[in-house]
Amino acid sequence: MKPILFLIFLITATTTITVAQTRTRDVLFPHFAEDKAKLDASQAKGDHSIPKQQGRSTKETIFTGYKPQSATLKAKPLTAQNSRKQSSALPSEESAKTALEKQQANKAGTTAPATTLPTQGEEPKAENKTTSGQFKKH
Repeated sequence: MKPILFLIFLITATTTITVAQTRTRDVLFPHFAEDKAKLDASQAKGDHSIPKQQGRSTKETIFTGYKPQSATLKAKPLTAQNSRKQSSALPSEESAKTALEKQQANKAGTTAPATTLPTQGEEPKAENKTTSGQFKKH
């Protein structure tokens, strides 16, 4: 019995909501039925022509400042290799002995001056020491 009552309630609620939405639509859009009839009539005629292009194409709209690359894809890796040849060798390409010698030469040539850490000063020393006898107990 409960499932049947619940089903009746759902059907009634759905119908009520649909009618309320239709009334609201008619109030907000008084010519809705006429416009929908015109659209349905134009679709029934078979007016399936391709719409005319208006303005710029999608590609032109999205890529407004597009400039093609000056170098081709084949030349790009070559320029990276050429720049690597002109610069000094990578640290990973050196032997371990050469790298150790360079590191020791750099350490010996540069000595960092001793730095002092900045402080905010010390807390001033209290001249009067308080004792427990100076405070009144409540």
